[in-house]
This record gives sequence, C-alpha cells and structure tokens, in this order.
Amino acid sequence: MRITRITVAAVCTAAAVALAGCGNDTTDGQHVHEGSDDHQVIEPLSPQQTGADQTAITAMQMILSWQPALDESKTDALIRATAYLGGDLLAVADSGTRAEVRPDADWQQWAAAKDAVTAVCAHSDTTPAAPVGMRTVVIDVTCTQTVLHAGGRSTRLTPQTWRTTTVRTDDGWRLTDYRFQQ
Repeated sequence: MRITRITVAAVCTAAAVALAGCGNDTTDGQHVHEGSDDHQVIEPLSPQQTGADQTAITAMQMILSWQPALDESKTDALIRATAYLGGDLLAVADSGTRAEVRPDADWQQWAAAKDAVTAVCAHSDTTPAAPVGMRTVVIDVTCTQTVLHAGGRSTRLTPQTWRTTTVRTDDGWRLTDYRFQQ
C-alpha cells in the first residue's frame, strides 16, 4: 500500500484539529462548565407584567395549543390559560368541567398518532383603534397552528384571525372573550 504526501498531510491536519479542541484554558486544570443541561420550563410573563396585547397573544397561544393524546378536549387548553382569563372564560376554566367545545375534525386522528398542536399568535393590523386609558380593549390576533407529528414532521395550518376582548383588572389584563374572525 502506498501512502502519499497528501494523505499524510490530511491525517496530520485532522489530528491537529482534533487535539486543538482538547485544550484547557483554566489555570487549575478544572473543566469549566459554561452551559446548562437542566431543562427548565420558561414561563411566560404573568398578566400583571404585560399589557393588553401581550395578554391576548399569550392567552390565545395557550388556548389554541393542544395535546390531543393527553387532553380530554380543547377545554384542557383553556384551563392551562387560567392565569390570563377573566369573566365567563375564567368561570368555565375554574369550573373544572369540560365545556361543550366543538372538537376539531382532526382531533381523533391527532390523538391516535400522538401528535401535538402548537399555536403562535401575533397582533393583527385589523385591530380597531382604542382610546388611551380604556379598561376594555378589543384586539385582533392572528394565530398559526402547527401540527407536530410524533414522527418528527410538522404541518402548518392556515392562519386564523381571532377577535379578542381584554379587560384591565387590579391584577393586570385578562382575556374575557374571543371569537373567530376568518
């Protein structure tokens, strides 16, 4: 077998690169761990810390994110959003009963496949102007749901606009109503 200069140079270069990654910058010989491998959940800001827009966006993201394999119905998502709710929505979530919520046509299929549905929402340009200082504000929110398939693929669903109503309380803004717009 014949070894060429190019092969020797390539092996030496690869070894030098590999050894360079093994260096140690510390003076005491101890490894410095700069990252974190603890898997902490990043909690959204509480409604006391957010304005009307962010409360509507956060609440709708939670309400439209489902785990059909684990959730009994869409009401479970509403219950997860309890901290952002007020009025009748809060009453439904606090009741602990599963309200008659129209199931999605694909709910059973998603449940069987162990798929999850996540939503990302943003403030819509169709939001009506509200005078400064209003305690009740109507906000249009456009939400895009994505089906996260258990096999690793994802399917983005058609964006939808929801008209929300938020009310300022002594404890911050709360979502009190939402209606499908388009």
